[in-house]
Amino acid sequence: MSLASQPLTLNLIRSYGQRTGQHWNYPAYRRPYNWLIHVFSGYGEVQLENRSISLQPDSLVVLPLNQLAHSRCFEPMQLGACAFTLQVNSGLDVFELYNPPLQPIGMRDKSLIEQVINAGKSDRDYMSAVAAMYQLLAPVIAQSEENIGLTNNYRQLEKIFQLVADNIDSALTVPQLADFHGTSTAHFSRWFSRIVGVSPKKYISAKRIDAACKLLLLSSHKIEIIAYKCGFEDPLYFSKCFKKSIGLTPSDYRKTKIYDLPEAAAKV
Repeated sequence: MSLASQPLTLNLIRSYGQRTGQHWNYPAYRRPYNWLIHVFSGYGEVQLENRSISLQPDSLVVLPLNQLAHSRCFEPMQLGACAFTLQVNSGLDVFELYNPPLQPIGMRDKSLIEQVINAGKSDRDYMSAVAAMYQLLAPVIAQSEENIGLTNNYRQLEKIFQLVADNIDSALTVPQLADFHGTSTAHFSRWFSRIVGVSPKKYISAKRIDAACKLLLLSSHKIEIIAYKCGFEDPLYFSKCFKKSIGLTPSDYRKTKIYDLPEAAAKV
């Protein structure tokens, strides 16, 4: 697939400039959005689930969504950062289709991230920030590796992904997906699992949990309401599934917004 043929939706969740000290030590938890970090000076590291990314002067990195990420500082840093999602029509994020590079990308020009940091000042500033964000992401995408299984079969998968995204709040079943695809449940499950890497049932469950993560961090809805909005009829069962997937209860996960989204945390 080509991103040039896909309508893209960029959502800037939060952007800021920061000076960090040795105390800068973010705990590891899954975030339902990507982070772009542009380091001006100093050194640090982000530890992902099975690899690490260096934070170096005059460079930027993108941390993909839904991965455990633990950040720490080795030498006081000055940086600009932005939490964002970049979705194609099916609801998938671009950084589910592409794996961003593990090496930092050289970037001396601070003006683009400064425009992103100023996104909330006015409508004009927001539009400038969106344009700047696309410019920052262009070299990242150029150096990213495609998830070949997904990108090569995207046309066949797109409507299935879209159906799941449109029915997060309902009891969508694998037989319904198979019927939509026009094959038997067994054949569809084998085909989907081979390409996507997880079974259709696990994919649906993962997308419901992803949606719950976003609502827990970005809304003030009560947990039982979030459970219903994400297709769970029983809030207790939702909490059990959530903790099994994320490693935290929904209420404990919501508290993590103090690290990434302090403005949102203050409103709850």
